Amino acid sequence: MGTAFAVLFMAAFQGCGLLAAFSLLPQEETVGPKLLAGSVAGSVFMQWFPALAAFSLGFGIEAQLAGVLLAAACGGGCFWFAKRRGRRWDISLKRIFAPFSRQKLLWMVPALWVFFCLLVWRSFSWEEGRVFSSQATYGDMSMHLSFITSLARQGAFPPEYSLLPGTRLSYPFLSDSISSSLYLMGTSLRLSYCLPMWLAGAQVFFGGWLFLRAMTGRKRRGAIAWTLFFFNGGLGLIYFLNPEEGGFSRIFTEFYQTPTNLTEKNVRWVNVVIDMLLPQRATLFGWAVLFCALYLLYRAVFEGKSAYFLWTGLLAGALPMIHTHSFLALALVCGAWLTAALLQALSWDRHGALLGKILICLGLAAMPALKSWLAWHGQEESPWLLAAACVGMGLWILAILVMTALLCRRGQGAGLAKTWGLLLLTACALALPQLFTWTFQQVGSGSMLRGHFGWVVGEDNYLWFYLKNLGLTAPLALGGLLLAKEGAFARYCPALAIWFLAELAEFQPNDYDNNKLLYVAFLFICCAAADCLCWLMERVCPVHPQANGQKLKNAKTSKASPALSKAAEVRAQSSRSIKTCVLAILLLLMSAPALLTMGREYVSRYELFGEGALSLVKYIEENVEPDAVVLTDQRHNNEVAALAGRNIVCGSSSYLYYHGLDYSPSQTAAREIYEDPAGNRALFAKFGIDYVLVSDFERSSFTTEERLFDALGFPRVYDDGTRVLYRVEGGMAE
Repeated sequence: MGTAFAVLFMAAFQGCGLLAAFSLLPQEETVGPKLLAGSVAGSVFMQWFPALAAFSLGFGIEAQLAGVLLAAACGGGCFWFAKRRGRRWDISLKRIFAPFSRQKLLWMVPALWVFFCLLVWRSFSWEEGRVFSSQATYGDMSMHLSFITSLARQGAFPPEYSLLPGTRLSYPFLSDSISSSLYLMGTSLRLSYCLPMWLAGAQVFFGGWLFLRAMTGRKRRGAIAWTLFFFNGGLGLIYFLNPEEGGFSRIFTEFYQTPTNLTEKNVRWVNVVIDMLLPQRATLFGWAVLFCALYLLYRAVFEGKSAYFLWTGLLAGALPMIHTHSFLALALVCGAWLTAALLQALSWDRHGALLGKILICLGLAAMPALKSWLAWHGQEESPWLLAAACVGMGLWILAILVMTALLCRRGQGAGLAKTWGLLLLTACALALPQLFTWTFQQVGSGSMLRGHFGWVVGEDNYLWFYLKNLGLTAPLALGGLLLAKEGAFARYCPALAIWFLAELAEFQPNDYDNNKLLYVAFLFICCAAADCLCWLMERVCPVHPQANGQKLKNAKTSKASPALSKAAEVRAQSSRSIKTCVLAILLLLMSAPALLTMGREYVSRYELFGEGALSLVKYIEENVEPDAVVLTDQRHNNEVAALAGRNIVCGSSSYLYYHGLDYSPSQTAAREIYEDPAGNRALFAKFGIDYVLVSDFERSSFTTEERLFDALGFPRVYDDGTRVLYRVEGGMAE
């Protein structure tokens, strides 16, 4: 019953989103983009509307029902508005599936989505009384589960870290609250975790296809760019060619020994599907919104669909607490495309493209030299790098303002205000309250925003690092950017802005996390690489001149003999077949590292929680108050926080440190209490500890024994011979 109700609950939001999209998007827009926009809107409704209601009602059933009513009001209002304007809804299964008959390569999208759904389901499996994860999800899953279960069980809003009670949860938690809503409805934790990810996966894969197809302008090039992005892999396979080191077999037997994630060789450009979308829920849900917003923005900027500026602004405004990095990336894309639009309006687009290409060439020489200089002086992390990034961004903004002023003097200011101005106003109105409530508070802690050069290049040569990580995509993209004409270069230029900022500034303590920006730049790079690859194939495997439409038609109607025309057609068909085969083989070789990584993820299986942990969780859920604080060690796979949704004094440092949180007082207190509870009685009250867990984890992490807590008179409320749960008494928790 709970599962059925939860599925209907999610379907209601999706229906409201689809109703809004089909009502508001232009009549001439095809069914595919409307379905995508409607599904994304439904997910955004489900993330935001219960959260808005929770500010006054708490995150409980009442807030969920209020969220449904808000979504229904939005969908119904859009329907009424469209009906008043005489809008007709022309939708059928035939129209939905028609693109699959016209574009055979489109079948790659549902095929990858089905495989992704299978990976999601296998990554959180319950078997024989134990919980197993996959390789990619072993680290991150417990953190996301703690957000999901604590929000559902405790209902406090705005939520706090159950891993560090008393600290506001500033992580983009809406990527997890969508599962909390389903968990509240009564469905299982596993299905609550998986179902929204399945939906978001479809939005990402189909949204990526639509955007890349629009960007490249051709079906084949869009398919190539899509393949390069989602099946990305560099030159990591070269490290598995030695059979004495295990060869390819160690990919499937050892922990994180894959050709797209081999830290010991500094192969860090991980596969998008396996190491970004599968374990990192914020990235998954953020990209679902981002890719749809990019498609709408592309149509607005380059195809004159001015109404889409508003819809892009609405999606952008919803992004900060879904995925902050996607919000920042979208802002940079908007800035780059605004610059391109201003240059075109001033008839400076040719000069702008030339300047961009010059900057690329200069960057290829300057970045390796700068890395060597910084390494020599030990300045890879320095405030002046952040200052340089700020100066670069400031000059860019100044240039935009100057060009805007010039256009306003020409009388074009009203057009800018109705398009870009509307997007900026809408996005800021929705995003700024989120940023001030959550994001800026955490960034201002001092460890989140800093200057750092070169992502995770480390000791490698700068150019070699990116060549071995990106593989052939890197030189192909470089060729595509340098060969691009003004229009194509304007479309791809956001990659330059994102790359510049991401290589000089970081927005989290973990250097690696800047890839959440770099991968958005990679999306544009793959388009340039697809252009270059097709350009090369046309010259290496040229099609017979009479293979192209009108020429072939003219040849058939000319005085040439039918035999000659037939021979020309056969040669053209043969040339096309050879070109297709060569292209397919090349893409298969470039995708081989990704395919091996996907295979490894499918067969991987690691125990996350054992039988004893699940028995303890069952007792806690039935007998321990939802807002109770339990003292445990700092293991990342903490069943009390992840599965029971209860607060613990201090969670894993691998989570808290990279969120920029000061957890040292709680960490120190936990050690002092475990090793001398009698001498640290005051700490029980200071941290509000209601229960103390002593298990093999605590015994190995601290010098502690049960007798220390028995001596205080704490009753054993749970004891299975390995795990002992004490209830704190004697007024020490007051």
